[in-house]
Amino acid sequence: TCRQRELSDPPLHHDPAKMTAEAEGDAAVVGKLRELLAETPDLGYRVAHAALQAEEAFKSVGLKRVQKLLREVREGGHVGLATPSIAAATRVAAAKLVTPAADTDTSDVVEVTICRSNTDCRFGMMIDTERSLFGGHAVTEIQSGGVVEAWNAENSTLALRTGDVITAVNGKTTFDTILGEFRECLSCTLRILRRSGEEPGPVLREDRSEAEKEARAMEMRKARVTAALIPGLIKIVDSEFGQGAGGRIGRVVSMYERIGRNEIFEEDGEHGKKYAPGYIEGLSPVLPFHRTQDYPWCAELRCQWKSIRKELRTCLDEKLWTPGAYEASNEAYGKDWKIMGVLTEDRWQDEKRFKITTAAMRSLKDVKLFEVFFAKMPAHTKIAPHSDNLSYILTSHLALELEEGACSIQVGNEERYWKEGEMLVLDTTFIHSTKNESSQPRYILVVRFWHPGLTEEERRAIHVSHAILENYLAA
Repeated sequence: TCRQRELSDPPLHHDPAKMTAEAEGDAAVVGKLRELLAETPDLGYRVAHAALQAEEAFKSVGLKRVQKLLREVREGGHVGLATPSIAAATRVAAAKLVTPAADTDTSDVVEVTICRSNTDCRFGMMIDTERSLFGGHAVTEIQSGGVVEAWNAENSTLALRTGDVITAVNGKTTFDTILGEFRECLSCTLRILRRSGEEPGPVLREDRSEAEKEARAMEMRKARVTAALIPGLIKIVDSEFGQGAGGRIGRVVSMYERIGRNEIFEEDGEHGKKYAPGYIEGLSPVLPFHRTQDYPWCAELRCQWKSIRKELRTCLDEKLWTPGAYEASNEAYGKDWKIMGVLTEDRWQDEKRFKITTAAMRSLKDVKLFEVFFAKMPAHTKIAPHSDNLSYILTSHLALELEEGACSIQVGNEERYWKEGEMLVLDTTFIHSTKNESSQPRYILVVRFWHPGLTEEERRAIHVSHAILENYLAA
């Protein structure tokens, strides 16, 4: 353990009126979402949003807000309306919230901020890996010599104790992301659900029988969907490419059979780890980075990089940038990672604004585009290791504006630095991560394209399957 040093924290700034109004609005939306989930447990957020839009009271509720709240309700992280009452307890800032909504009326929600001077100082607290009956993860042990024990000694009225349920840390709600905050952050704001008037007692664990039953039912539904999908794809390919052409999509059929069995391709080889739920066998080369010389269109695009960068510089207004497609499902990207779509969902998004970029992309030969967008990575940020899941889609980056030598991407076991005007081609089923250690944003053009090792029949079958599965998941 490390010797405890002076703990400090900047003051908390809250607008109680604004927070209360936002909380009341969220509580109304959450109430409606719970009603919808009771009728349709596997409700998608787009369908939920459409249902809310049908009622006048929820006309102003945006899609992203519905997505966020629906996720919180499912994770048990949204405990209801709580009116803030800020109190600075000691030299370590802390805030206590009053009793939340009626569905947890025997509980208090407490929010505290605990700091340490460096990451070598352990917080010294164990939490249960299983979700508790009340959502979140219960504290199972306060260890001697840790930061939490020292904080408890100075904040007896708000002291953390076994049985407290941590529902969020710095806004993160899943077990892995909570642990990540404890590992990496000097300041952690904990949202805690505490049973009123109770002494610390045994930790209650969630009865997962119903959840496991529903998970099994979902697996069966997925297996049925994929089983029905395969003959449909064969029929479509036969009709478009000629009788018997469906017999040439065996690799696609194998992929969806594995998906139906919940099998994921994973490999840890000499070049690093690969993770691909959407895996087509036999695509090559199996390397983190591909040679750009093998893709002649990369040289064509590089010739226009300065014109593309000039066009990008006219679109730096924050309002034009949106969170990436994986914001809800993949915490790795971070809240400040933003994109600006050029070609998404088979549609050119704004040919007037992106006239030069769109023309450049349309002129490329011998490449089948899947998606094109500008990506912004703020200064002093990282994207955690992750996979993009699909072996049949490759990714290329055209570096547009960055501080060279301070911005890099690691794919598998290999790390490379972006250089302005240069391109990289990578297989993002290798676990990959990025960092921007400079004091300015990093801007690149991301081009995702169909792997050239696919046949026309295979690409068509996968493309059609995406549309079918997207409609199924949204239903």
